[in-house]
Amino acid sequence: MLHSINFKDQLFLILSLIFLQIASTFLALKLDPILFFLIPFLLLFFYYLIIKPQITLLLIGFISIIKGFFIEQFEIFQTLDLTLLLVVFIWISLLFYFLKGELVFPNWSIKLITSFFLFTLFFIFSGLYSVSPNYGWLKILRFSILSSTLFITPIIFLKNNRDSKSMLDFFKIISTMILVGMLINLIYLFYTGELISYLIRVSILGANPIALSRTLATIAAMVLVIGIRRKGFQHFISLLILIPILLAIVSTGSRGPLLSLFLGMLIFTILFEIKEFKYRSFFSILVSILFVMILFNILPENLTSRFVNFSQGDNILSSTGFNNVNTINSRFDFYLMSINTWLSDFKTFFIGLGSGGFSSLFLWRDFRWYPHNIFLEILVELGVVGLILISSLIYFSIKQLFSYKNYNYLSENSAVWISGTLVMFFSAQFSGDLNDNRILLMFLSISLTSINLDKNPKLEKIV
Repeated sequence: MLHSINFKDQLFLILSLIFLQIASTFLALKLDPILFFLIPFLLLFFYYLIIKPQITLLLIGFISIIKGFFIEQFEIFQTLDLTLLLVVFIWISLLFYFLKGELVFPNWSIKLITSFFLFTLFFIFSGLYSVSPNYGWLKILRFSILSSTLFITPIIFLKNNRDSKSMLDFFKIISTMILVGMLINLIYLFYTGELISYLIRVSILGANPIALSRTLATIAAMVLVIGIRRKGFQHFISLLILIPILLAIVSTGSRGPLLSLFLGMLIFTILFEIKEFKYRSFFSILVSILFVMILFNILPENLTSRFVNFSQGDNILSSTGFNNVNTINSRFDFYLMSINTWLSDFKTFFIGLGSGGFSSLFLWRDFRWYPHNIFLEILVELGVVGLILISSLIYFSIKQLFSYKNYNYLSENSAVWISGTLVMFFSAQFSGDLNDNRILLMFLSISLTSINLDKNPKLEKIV
């Protein structure tokens, strides 16, 4: 946290506010009167994001849901990338921490960060031999700026359990807003009769249904974990809250996130849930599966057809008429294509096709495309070397995750973040590329930090 400001800082702040008011008045008179109120509000909001970097991190994690809306409603975001703007706020926060001598890393994170750094370096190097250089270098740039920021900064910003809990509270607030938005949209579609159209995948703010569904699945896992650790009436309430979340997931028509929710919770219960709550967790998972099956039977067919008739594919309207496209078969085709290409020659086996190289296997070649499986993506584009580097990161992460067993305690905060991480991990096996799955890196970093804060709230730091 930033220390209390001294007299010089207070004087500088007062003079800055006076200058801000004068500048706002001048611009309001010259351009638009609304700027008189808007400019100070925006600057104070930006200042709050800088001193509360946990909120900025979460906003970056949810950016795929809100970005399209901002681009459509505010012309400035058609040229100014909103994600990059939030990353700049994170970097400014890091600068403040550096100037105050607080930009330090815990001892436990050194091997982890080193592994991530080596993987990033090799990822950048792969751009030199990429067969899809345009998309490849864009992919490298996004990963180096966005994914690296999301992975490293929670380790710096979360200095105590209070910070971890505060971040979780902000996550709950944003999650509630998303869920309410989805439910309002469902009610509106029902009222207007659009729920009986041929096929519908519900979303909010024009977001991709898959990205929205993955977020909802993460929220569902967190609600499950919190409910499992409650007793009596509170446990019952958590199951009730889960009902609209599962309804929202099903209404998006996204199968991977729903499967990821149950796989993630099952693995979490088996590997991480402490003995006291294991049976309650299994019961909650079974109840959730039962409720989803009920939804499949009572909801309109146009909402559930992608789940019930998944083997038949989807009828897509294109310029040539209605075509049947089976996305599951397409995924398997991508998986086989990745493996066959990886085994095709000596060079590809060891270092892959280079960043973005999977797209070269298609007619359009140098464009944004990926295998929809994070490990096969690394295998075909970075080869065995990339797989070894990412495996070392996974190894050190698992070692830290299981370190809680040494003292047989897992706080609710840690349990919630780990469950969300596992759901995101399984989601990464069905959709998205390395950059689309950057929230997985953020959740992993938060989980590891939270576990180590549980063990020792006052961790020894090194520069």
